[in-house]
Amino acid sequence: MALVFPLNVFGQFRTTPPYTHSENFSYSSSLYANPFIEQIEHYPQEKLHVSTDKDSYIAGDTIWLRAHCADAATHRPVAASRYVYVELRDDRGSLVRRIKLLSRDSVYSGYLPTQSLERFGDYSLTAYTLYMRNQGPDYFFKKPLTIWPYQEDRKTKRNTSVRKVSDFDVSFFPEGGYLIDGYDCCVAFKALGDDGGSVEVAGVVKNGRDEVIDTLRTLHGGMGCLRFTAHTGERYYAECTMAGGKTERFDLPASRNTACVLKILQTEENFTVLPISGRPLPKGLKLLVHCRGNICYHKPWNYDYASLIFRRSDLPGGILQILLLDKAGNALSERLVFNRGEELATTDMQVRGSLKQRTKVTLAVTATDPDGGPAAGDFSIAVTDRAAVPSAMSGSIYSTLLLTSELRGTIETPDWYFEGRDAARVAALDALLLTQGWRRYDVPELMKKEYVEPQYPLEVGQEITGRISKSGLWNRKKKLSRYEMRMIVPSLHYVTKCAVDDTGAFALNGFDFPDSTLYVLRPAAVRGSMPEATVKVARDSFPEVGALPRVPAQEQKKPYIAQARYYIEQRGQTDMRNILIDTVYVTHHKRLESTRPEHRLAARTWTAEQIKESGAGTILDFIARMPGILMRGTNILYRREKVQFMLDGLIEEPLEYSLYHGTGERSLKRLKTQGMSAQEFYNPLDESPKEESKRNVDYREDYDELPSFLWYPLNIVERIDLIESSNMVLWGATSWRQVGIISITTKKGKDLDDATRTLPARDVEFVSPLGYQTPAEFYAPAYATEKARRSMVPDYRTTLYWNPTVKLDDTGQATVEFYTSDAPADYDITIEGITQTGKIVRTVKIITE
Repeated sequence: MALVFPLNVFGQFRTTPPYTHSENFSYSSSLYANPFIEQIEHYPQEKLHVSTDKDSYIAGDTIWLRAHCADAATHRPVAASRYVYVELRDDRGSLVRRIKLLSRDSVYSGYLPTQSLERFGDYSLTAYTLYMRNQGPDYFFKKPLTIWPYQEDRKTKRNTSVRKVSDFDVSFFPEGGYLIDGYDCCVAFKALGDDGGSVEVAGVVKNGRDEVIDTLRTLHGGMGCLRFTAHTGERYYAECTMAGGKTERFDLPASRNTACVLKILQTEENFTVLPISGRPLPKGLKLLVHCRGNICYHKPWNYDYASLIFRRSDLPGGILQILLLDKAGNALSERLVFNRGEELATTDMQVRGSLKQRTKVTLAVTATDPDGGPAAGDFSIAVTDRAAVPSAMSGSIYSTLLLTSELRGTIETPDWYFEGRDAARVAALDALLLTQGWRRYDVPELMKKEYVEPQYPLEVGQEITGRISKSGLWNRKKKLSRYEMRMIVPSLHYVTKCAVDDTGAFALNGFDFPDSTLYVLRPAAVRGSMPEATVKVARDSFPEVGALPRVPAQEQKKPYIAQARYYIEQRGQTDMRNILIDTVYVTHHKRLESTRPEHRLAARTWTAEQIKESGAGTILDFIARMPGILMRGTNILYRREKVQFMLDGLIEEPLEYSLYHGTGERSLKRLKTQGMSAQEFYNPLDESPKEESKRNVDYREDYDELPSFLWYPLNIVERIDLIESSNMVLWGATSWRQVGIISITTKKGKDLDDATRTLPARDVEFVSPLGYQTPAEFYAPAYATEKARRSMVPDYRTTLYWNPTVKLDDTGQATVEFYTSDAPADYDITIEGITQTGKIVRTVKIITE
C-alpha cells in the first residue's frame, strides 16, 4: 500500500514563486527545524554560467561573453562577489589568458581576443569567483571551445591528434548503494578510458556459474543501466567489450542484505519511494527530500505504508536528493531524481522587418514567469550565421543551473539529456544521477547541525598584501608596526596607505583599477626616522581548475569552418584576420623567437639588453630615442603620423583627456571609458565619499592622452617591437593615416620579481597585479542610409549581433535591432538569462528569408 503526499497541502513547499528559505518548512518542533536555512546563512553558495556569442571561432575572432551569477539555492541573480575570473586554456591545460570581470550594475561581461594564440584546436573556458574556491573546482563553470586557424600552415601549431584509448575501466553503482538479495535491483555503470574520457561498451552479466542473466550497453557518455534480481550466495561479474574489440571482466558489488536502501519507481507524473532491506526495517527511519538545499519533505517514515508517492508537479525543477536517515541522523541510503519542474520562463520572439541584405531586423522579445506574470531581469543575446557557425554543444544555461552545477565531475554534452523526453534520454539521465552524487553540503552532518564554514571570504574589492622587513643585522623584526605602507598609482594620481602589523604584514584595499595598472609601494615611518625596509608583495594566487571538458567530435564542423574561411576571403584585406604570416621578416636573436604575431610581424625589435644599454629610465624615454619617432607635445609620431600602442598583445586606443598635474584632476571621459564614475574613482568601494575627497574634473576634447604604461620603468620590459603599417591588418587599423604599432612586452613571474629587485631604491616595490578588464562594445555596422547600404566594403560577419545585457521592461518585453550582412539570411538567435525570481530564460530561434 502506498501513501500519496500532496506536499503543498502541508505547507512544506510552495510552488508559487518567489519562495524563500523560511517558507520551505514551517514546523516549530526541533525535529522539523530547517537546518538548511542555518547552513545557507553560514555559507551561501554561487553558481556561474557563461554565455558566449558562439562555441567555434576562427583565429582573429573575439570571444564575447557574459557570466550569469546565481544563488545556488534559489537561482536568483546575485553579484555579491565583485569579480568573476574567466580563463582560456588550451588542449594541454595550459593557461592562455585570464581576465577579471568587474560587476557593473550586477552584470559581468567581457571579451577574449584570439589574435595572439600560438596554438589552435581544442580549448576550454573556465569561470569562477574566488569565493567558489570553497566548493572546489568541480563546481567551476567549464565549457569546451574550438579555435581554428585562418589558414592551414605547416608552421601553425594545432592539435590534430586522434583520441586513442588502449584500456578502459567499468564501475558499477547499485541503486541506493547496495544489492539486496531477492529484490529486482537497478545497477548503473560508467565506462572510462585510460585518458579519463568516456568510452562506449557492450557486454553481458553472468553469475558464478557463467550463466548469462542480463545484457548491458552504454546509453550516453559511457553510462547505462541494467536490472536483475540478486540471489543469496551468488556473485556476479560483467564481460564488457569496448568499441574496437578489447574485452575485460569486472566484478559487480556483493550483496549486503543488512543494508537498508531506497528504491525509486518513476513515471512522468510522479515517483514512488520504497525502502527495502533483507531484514525488517529498523525503527526510527526518517525520509528527507530537498532540492538545492530547499527542504521539500522531512518526516519520520510511516511504517503503515510500504511506499510513498510524490507528485512531480508539487516539486521544484532540478535535482532532488532523497535521503533515508536512521534515528541518529546518519544516512543509510541516497537517491537522486531529476524533476522537470517549471524552472523555465516562457519566452516569445517576434521578428519584424525584411531579411534582405543590409537591412534592419527588429526582434521583439517577451518573457513570462510560470505564474503568467511578466518576467523581470535581463538576458544576453547572440545572432550568428548558421552557414558558418555550428550549433553550440557545450551546455545551455538550463543544463548548467539544473544539472552540471549540481554534480561533481565532468558531464559530456549535457544538453543532450534535455533535447527530448524519449525513454533513452530519461534512462540515460537516471544513469548519470546514479553515478554522480550531489555533494554541495554533507546533508547528514547538516541535519545534526554540524555546519560548514567557508574558508575563503567573498571578494569585495581589489587587495594587495605583503610583508616588510628591516635592513641591517639587528632587530629586523622589532618595531615593524611603526611603519605604514604607502601606495601610489602614478598613471591615475591615486594615493593611499595602510598600517603594518608587528610581523610586518600589510593589506592595501579599498580601490579598483583596470588591468596593466602599475602600483608603486614604499614603507615609511609613521613618525620619526626609521631604517629603510624591504618590501615583498604576495603574488596573485589563483585556484587549480581540475579536469577540463573535451570538445565533442569535430566532423560535423568541417563544412562550417570552410564557410567561415570563405567569408574571410570575401572580406579580403578589409578583414583583420586576412594575413599571410609567411611573408614576415624579423631579425633577432634565436632566443627571442616567438609565434606571437606582434613579435613575428615586427619590423624592428629591441631586446631587454638593448633597452638596458640605452640608458633610458621609462618606456616613454626609450620610445623618444627610437629612429623615426618624433615627440610633439603629448603626441608620438612615426614618420610624421600617429602610432598605436600595444601592451602584452592588446591594443591600447588613445583616449582624450586633460591632466592637470598641480591638482591631480583627471578626465570624466577617461573614467567613463573604464566604466567608473568620478565618485567610484576617488572612493571606489565607498558609496558615500568623504567631503575632502571630492575634486573638480575637467577635460578638453582636443587633448590626447598617452597610455599610462609609457611611464613604467624599463626594468620590467622584456622587449619592444615596432610593427609597420603593412603588417597592421591583423589588429584592424582604425585609420589609414596610422603607420605603425609600438608593442611593449613586459616581464612575467620570476623575471618581473628579479627586475624589481634591481631597481635603485630597495625600499620601493613595483607591482602590476591582475586588474579588471576595461569594457568594450561589440561593433556591428549600421546601414541606416542609402550611402551606407551601397558601401563597397564586404560584410560577411559570422556573429551579426551580440549584446550581453538586454533588460526587460515592466511588461516583460525588450526590443533588439541589428542589421543583416551580405550573406543569405539564415541566422541562429540564442537568448540566455535569469529572471529576478530565479527562473531561467533560454530560447533558440532560427530565422530564414
